[in-house]
Amino acid sequence: MSGQDATQQNQIAYQLTQYVSNDSLEYIYRGNVNSAIAENILCLAENNIGQSREKILIRKRIYFIMVECLQNITRHQEKITDRKNDNEGLFIMRKKKFAYYITSGNLIKNDTIDSLKEKIEKINNLDAEKLKEYSRQVLDNGTFSSKGGAGLGLIEMARKSGRKFRYEFVKLDDEYSFFYLHLSIPYNKIQTQDEDPEEERKEYDLWSVKDIIKFHKILTTNNILLNFNGVLKQDNLKNLMSILSRQITTSKVLKTRVYSTMIEILQNILQHADNKEETQDGGNYGMFFISEEQEHLKLTAANYIKNEKIEKLRNLIDFINNTDKEKRQQLIRNGESGHGFATLVNKSHHPLEYSFTPIDRATSLYSITIRLEKDSEIDDNAS
Repeated sequence: MSGQDATQQNQIAYQLTQYVSNDSLEYIYRGNVNSAIAENILCLAENNIGQSREKILIRKRIYFIMVECLQNITRHQEKITDRKNDNEGLFIMRKKKFAYYITSGNLIKNDTIDSLKEKIEKINNLDAEKLKEYSRQVLDNGTFSSKGGAGLGLIEMARKSGRKFRYEFVKLDDEYSFFYLHLSIPYNKIQTQDEDPEEERKEYDLWSVKDIIKFHKILTTNNILLNFNGVLKQDNLKNLMSILSRQITTSKVLKTRVYSTMIEILQNILQHADNKEETQDGGNYGMFFISEEQEHLKLTAANYIKNEKIEKLRNLIDFINNTDKEKRQQLIRNGESGHGFATLVNKSHHPLEYSFTPIDRATSLYSITIRLEKDSEIDDNAS
């Protein structure tokens, strides 16, 4: 990887991390969504929500809306099979001061936009009592389509959140558009938006769909096959690894190398990352993405680190990058300091690319990129 390529990767990591830097909880996922992956995403998110202070009723509402969003993505991905590069789902959950914000995104056909928009606008124009009545009417009529109930999922999402939908359709070509659906769930109470205090309304206005579209564009422009931003804990690492492994559709040898490399990176975040805020509720923040080039897959991870640790870490990585394979093998066999980095270099057959970007006086963002050649049939496990 050239210095320019490495710098670009680290800049992307910084952009993605800054996007969520002020949240107390965030899960951002872009990639294929099927029933198995949806279940893992739900487990990851529920693991953190379940440990929060929100009341049980609010947690149930959040979980219901997450399920509906992920099911909606899955249904559309099953129907659209001829646009693989564009047909990647987007799921975002963030917790701000007053509410959770959940966003889903998926590819849809242009000829379905008008009917979908009509459903959403009808729901947005109904108050709580009329929504309840409308929900009963849809159930009584028993009208269901191949995509699920006749707007019943949308109706129930609106009822459980007490909020109006925000949405956008971004046209891709004459046949397809990308559909963004955005909803907030206040975690102190359910009320109408007209009753919100001014500070709460300002927060809702700041977290816009247009902001999400800008973030999504970073992912698509850089051909990021999979992205995860969130709080990592030992007990949810299994779910994350399951999601990541299902996304890798390369040769068996390369898939093994990618999977083992991801484990090494994520374990490093769990063990060594620092949190920017002392109030972080367990676990460590981590960001991970895989991007694709013609000849390589690039795995990039980032986490926060205290500034006083930078010099020692920089020296260690430089030492590993500049030592020979025999010395790296010795470090790995003896379990010496740096053996994890040595393993990564042996798997990649290229030096590790890294950067430290200052965040504040105490903290920096540490990012590292590992490049794996697609056509390599050699798996140097360095065991």
